[in-house]
Amino acid sequence: MSEISEHIDQNETLIEIKNLQKAFNGNQVLKDINLTIKRSENIVVLGKSGIGKSVLIKCIVGLIQPDSGVLKVFGREVTEMNQKELNDLRTRVGFIFQGNALYDSMTVRENLEFPLRRNKIMKDTKLINELILDVLDSVGLLEAIDKMPSELSGGMKKRIGLARTLILKPEIILYDEPTTGLDPLTAREISNLIVKIQQKYKATSIIITHDLNCAKIASDRLMILHDGVFKAKGSFDELKNSENSWVRSFFETV
Repeated sequence: MSEISEHIDQNETLIEIKNLQKAFNGNQVLKDINLTIKRSENIVVLGKSGIGKSVLIKCIVGLIQPDSGVLKVFGREVTEMNQKELNDLRTRVGFIFQGNALYDSMTVRENLEFPLRRNKIMKDTKLINELILDVLDSVGLLEAIDKMPSELSGGMKKRIGLARTLILKPEIILYDEPTTGLDPLTAREISNLIVKIQQKYKATSIIITHDLNCAKIASDRLMILHDGVFKAKGSFDELKNSENSWVRSFFETV
């Protein structure tokens, strides 16, 4: 996987959301979401459990259909895409699930081959192997190439899950609680890896997390989701030192 050229428009808007709404059985989870994300930005979304953070990123890749509003990715309205267009979108938008979603019966190598063959991106075995080695090197796990998932620690599984997403060269990466269940040291390593991926590949990311240390390390901007809207926006330091005591309360453990 080659590094992306420095000559890219970092002011380009990749995600544009206006007045997005989504309800489940009468419960209005997303009431009025507005968000614009530029290329190469890392955006962290904070908020209590069950408040709609994961719903938001699932809407972005068309896994959940919003009730109303504008949701554009790469300048195209996601809600108007047919299945083929959604599948194409999902090759450009990587989704890192909480559970890593590795196939237990496949080695690390086979797990990384799978998305390439499934999406029929390439059949050249030599090139596939080069890509696998490159992404494993990016996440620091070349030695794990022939291991089974059962032989990996929780942190290693997170890294392999990220490598499997990177192998499709996504322009946007959506992280759903990337440090959940990890010890503090490993969580910090994963947070630093997110920054490394942003810098090396100019990736644009939305990071859903409860981990304030992850938010501090990985974010360019933070958004606090509450009662279906973004109640506060800004850098980590801006929000931590906010004059609003409710906003500051999110940062009391950091």
